[in-house]
This record gives sequence, C-alpha cells and structure tokens, in this order.
Amino acid sequence: MSHILFVALVTGNHEAGYQASFPDLPDLHAQGGDLGELLVAARRAVTDHLDALANAGEAWPTPTPLEAVRPQAGSMTIPVDVTVDDTPVRVNISLGERLLHRLDAAAEARGMSRSGFIAQSVRVSLGERNPGHADFEATARRLQEEFGALGRRITESLGPESAFTRRVNALDDQVFDGVRRAAESVSAAMSRRRRTSAPDSATHDAPQD
Repeated sequence: MSHILFVALVTGNHEAGYQASFPDLPDLHAQGGDLGELLVAARRAVTDHLDALANAGEAWPTPTPLEAVRPQAGSMTIPVDVTVDDTPVRVNISLGERLLHRLDAAAEARGMSRSGFIAQSVRVSLGERNPGHADFEATARRLQEEFGALGRRITESLGPESAFTRRVNALDDQVFDGVRRAAESVSAAMSRRRRTSAPDSATHDAPQD
C-alpha cells in the first residue's frame, strides 16, 4: 500500500457549500456541504479516477507539490491524500473466453473492476491479509465521516441537547460498530476457511506409496 497526495483548489463557503477542482486531474470535481464532506468526496473522486485510468491502461499523472500550486483570489488549496495498492503496471495476459466472462461477471457482482478483482484474487492466493477487511474498514470510516457531517449540521440547526441530535449521534456509533463487526466476521471466516483447506492441500500433495 502507498499514499498519493493531490492538490485540490477549493472555492465556496459554509452557507453555499464547497467545490474542489484538481490541477493535475482535469475535468475532475468534487463538492460538499462543509470541508469535511468535501474531503471525503474528493478522496472518493480521486480514487475512482485513478482506478478508471488504470483500467484503461493509462498512466497516472504526477502530483504537483502543494507548495507549487498558486491559488487564485477567492480559493484555497487543500491536500487530498488517497491510499492505493501500487502504481499500476500494464501487463498483457491471455485467458480463455469463457473464463474471462466468468471473471468479469464475478468482478461486477462485487462492484469491482477486472484489474481489481484479479489483484485481490492474487493476494488471497498468496496468503495475504484478506483485502475485504480493509474495504469494510474504509466503508466504516466513510460512513462515520458522513454521519458525523450530518450530525454537525443538525446540531447547528437544533442545538446539541435536542433529543433528535442525541439519536443521530447514537446512530452514528451504531453504524460504525456494526460495519466494523461485519468486517471482523468476514476476516475470521476467511482465516477459518484457509486453515480448513490447508490439511486437504497437504494430503493431496503427499506422495503416494
């Protein structure tokens, strides 16, 4: 895993919301009601864009250093950090037509790209930590951030001591804990499956008398 940081140019205000554009990623934009929401949306937009470039076999742009970006009047710069597996390297592989159709169907069912599904399958085959756990953790953090932003807006409107605000805060904690428990369950199930299949593999591989 590695981290890449792109610079976003931000305009707007708290009343009207904020918008972000990216000097290194033309035509890519993100928006949010406050700066917290904007950062969440910007990270998601950058991650999706890099994934699309990788799937198309295109190189990722080199990020411009933060100090080299000069904001115009009325705008400001913020760093948008994203976590990626590795810088993509295009490779040519040959698969049977039926296997390729099955691969694409499996990837689509999981909401993944073809490249992402192949990479995940390779990691699992190599015995690396279940990547699905990381996906759940990222989803949990994203949900917590989004619910937190919603809670802040409600608190500003109704006050921190209102019954509705307290319920939203409690729901925020429940959602995060629920997703985290689901991630732990999936990770544990994958570990049990690997342990269960290991003796079978050893039996099949043993030499016959």
